[in-house]
Amino acid sequence: MDQIYTNLKKYGKVKINESLAKHTTFKFGGSVKYFILIDKTDKLIKVLQFLREENVEFIILGGGSNVLWGDETFDGVVIKIVNQEIKLLENNVLLVDAGCVTVAVARESVKLGLTGFEWGIGIPGTIGGAVHGNAGAMGGDMSTNLLKVEVFRQGEILELNNKECEFVYRDSAFKHNNDVVLRVWLQLQKSTIKSKDLMKKALENIQYRNSTQPQGFASSGCIFKNVSVEKWKKENGEDIPELFVGKLVISAGWMIEQSGAKGDKVGQAQVSEKHGNFIINLGGATFVDVKNLIEEIKEKVYNKFKINLEEEVQEIDL
Repeated sequence: MDQIYTNLKKYGKVKINESLAKHTTFKFGGSVKYFILIDKTDKLIKVLQFLREENVEFIILGGGSNVLWGDETFDGVVIKIVNQEIKLLENNVLLVDAGCVTVAVARESVKLGLTGFEWGIGIPGTIGGAVHGNAGAMGGDMSTNLLKVEVFRQGEILELNNKECEFVYRDSAFKHNNDVVLRVWLQLQKSTIKSKDLMKKALENIQYRNSTQPQGFASSGCIFKNVSVEKWKKENGEDIPELFVGKLVISAGWMIEQSGAKGDKVGQAQVSEKHGNFIINLGGATFVDVKNLIEEIKEKVYNKFKINLEEEVQEIDL
């Protein structure tokens, strides 16, 4: 075997010519020359240092949600981070590895009698990915909980505070640079409610999400960002729809439904009949199918509302 494979084997399980469709929630994507599972932060750092020294391209993969993977072959390394350590520190702070599943972190916080992260119990993917996209639900998001984050940047290990992450709605600095999130410090609060009651509340959140989102089909989660009231006023110019008066955002799913795009299909990709902001894989959908369907949705919404929808899902065109 070659030098890259031999070195990668020191730090985790390596697969050659691995299909990315196995590792994404949308269940499509091309293949990658080297695929490695990393379960410890120190190993992750060593792999990143090695790849940097050898000038080898790499892509970080967390839970595989909220991404559109291209159908081509990637002649580099995909690193799937599965480090899972969660530590309770002083002052109700959780130190969480980037590979921890967001749902598991939310459940653990509730078990510890902490509040503030219940919204995360219905979020797919990992904490690293959640930081990357400033994931959120039910009125909360990563920007409200993150105290600081440890990242790998050009061979150095740095700690960034909340402000340095440049969080905005469903976005952060990490979507626009090459930093790799290693560990996250979450600031929570001691709950005055019993853990079982906190868990009940969190499970109610899951039940609500499940009742409004498509089940039984592969998807990446929400495709588009909701539209801020400011953006609506600037691009549309009309009064805020009655349903959203007093709210900060207007639902992209509602706009898609009103535009008549619900149920639209391209190839084996379809706009969900249950929630307009979800595209589902009916079986055999491709990157091109989804991309073309996204463009059709955007055109219909623009024709109806004069609003340019922005993707929340991140495209990785191999």
